[in-house]
Amino acid sequence: MDRPRRQIGPWPWIAAAVLLGLAVAIWAVLPDGHAGRVERLADCYDPAAMPRVETLADGRKAMRLRVLLWNVEGLPWPIRSGRQPKLAKIADWIAKRRAAGLGPDLLILHKAFTPDASRIATLAGYHSILPGPAVDRPRQRPVPIPLAGHAEAGRWWKGEGIGKWLDSGLYIATDLPLAQWTRARPLPAYASDAFYAGSCAGYDCLSNKGGLIVHVAVPGAPEPLTIFNTHRNSREPSGVSIARAETAHVMQTLENDALLHGFGGDGAMLAAGDFNNYRAGDRIGRFASDPMFRLAAKGRAPTARAAPMADIGAWTDAYDLIGYRSSAGLTVEPLSVATLFDGKNGPVLSDHPAQYVTFRLSWPADAPALPVPAKICPV
Repeated sequence: MDRPRRQIGPWPWIAAAVLLGLAVAIWAVLPDGHAGRVERLADCYDPAAMPRVETLADGRKAMRLRVLLWNVEGLPWPIRSGRQPKLAKIADWIAKRRAAGLGPDLLILHKAFTPDASRIATLAGYHSILPGPAVDRPRQRPVPIPLAGHAEAGRWWKGEGIGKWLDSGLYIATDLPLAQWTRARPLPAYASDAFYAGSCAGYDCLSNKGGLIVHVAVPGAPEPLTIFNTHRNSREPSGVSIARAETAHVMQTLENDALLHGFGGDGAMLAAGDFNNYRAGDRIGRFASDPMFRLAAKGRAPTARAAPMADIGAWTDAYDLIGYRSSAGLTVEPLSVATLFDGKNGPVLSDHPAQYVTFRLSWPADAPALPVPAKICPV
């Protein structure tokens, strides 16, 4: 006797259609990781826009360099909403200071993921705007030996192992001409590299964080200045255990070191970053082991003081920090440190206040100047 055929009802097809519609809806609201990315590489420079070179009492030549470091919280919807007005205020403030001749010579941004955030650099009119790794850029340099089992323990519901939705959010903007060599070897004017996809932790894995290194020529100085920018894994906001977040921080520190080793991080340098306070990675690696590396810490306001990496007071006084090192030919000194837009010195415009640091670069007056590799811009 033949068995009656089972009739397949419409419910599986309805369920499939609902799941497909849900997937399409989710995909439609995901942020566009390419939308905010800006890149501008100047082929000339304006000597009138350079900081003034002065002569110190001891005869050395010197230049003051104003640096603004800001995590602008340029996160897209649905992660954040309503950020456009405050990002516009940030952009307007910097542009007005620049127009008055008081703006930062170096602008260093973090979390500039959206068009409104990256527009901060473009509206300020910087000649060169250098971004960090793009959303779809994999790591280029060899990966230091990863800690065993870290990548395998990832959880997709914490944002791990499901790909990148955003780029690095990193920018360095300046009018200083870009250099194409260091003291010892030719190098690209700038380079960036993403962290290895398996070295992140939690929701931080959704952005393609990494490091960005830029070499600038200081007109009149005998050596270039290296600028380094990074954004390492957060701790509590990552949504995973502290131990897992700290493991990622250590691996990313080693990957930052590889970028610096490959692209000339052995001379005079400013190193800025949303290091996310004094973390496991800050206790190891290149900066921690370099006796010449110091943090531009707050002294008696508004003056700055030089602090070693292990100075807890420096880390608790400022959420984001700029470190520096001198070389044989170019001395770097912090003169002042100010925290802005923290509710006391200006309204709160981001979840991080801005750090405004003035450095003095100095060199022997008789040192031959490094040729500027860019032509002078026509009037």
